[in-house]
Amino acid sequence: MKKTLNIFFFTALIAFISPVKADFGDADFPLDTFKEGHRSYHDGWCRFLTNDCRIRFQGRSMWVEGKGGIDISQLIRYRYDKDGGDGLYVDEDHYNYITYRGQNGETKEALFLFAHQFAQRDFMRAFMKWKRQDYLPNPNYRYPGSQGPQDTQGRDKGLNPYDNEPIKDWSKKTKKKKIPLACRNGAWNKNHPKCRGTSITSPMDMD
Repeated sequence: MKKTLNIFFFTALIAFISPVKADFGDADFPLDTFKEGHRSYHDGWCRFLTNDCRIRFQGRSMWVEGKGGIDISQLIRYRYDKDGGDGLYVDEDHYNYITYRGQNGETKEALFLFAHQFAQRDFMRAFMKWKRQDYLPNPNYRYPGSQGPQDTQGRDKGLNPYDNEPIKDWSKKTKKKKIPLACRNGAWNKNHPKCRGTSITSPMDMD
């Protein structure tokens, strides 16, 4: 009995004085980092070339900022096509067709376009993660801004979804309105339809 107690005491003493090695410390992601699932945003065109829009993935949702979106359960199929480019210096236009079931049960189709091959690559990676509902961390997306659970070295422009609260309101817009050059150089005055709502009022305001 005395021998058994000595063994128990010795084992407990070793456990007490040994350093804890259960966690990885600085290598660990903060708790709840992946609670909301995969998160990313992608700047592309919606249905028409140069029709700028920001597409977001978050958990089960995919949406266009300021417009609307779908739950993963509404997705029917995906189709890809491309056009243009010279195979060397000029990028192709990338067409991403998404067929889904609308709120009223009808079958609808949306089109998202990208002209930059790396932007298309990052969109596809994010789309496939969303489709699989894969929440595991992955190397950062780089277009339009480095984003992801890893350190972005300041390249995220303050928009990294993992550094901000999950978005609940799909009408919220984080993409700044692009000001046409003609508004900035004074060719169009501030009352021109495409210059309204901008802060550029004279050529002196140009960057």
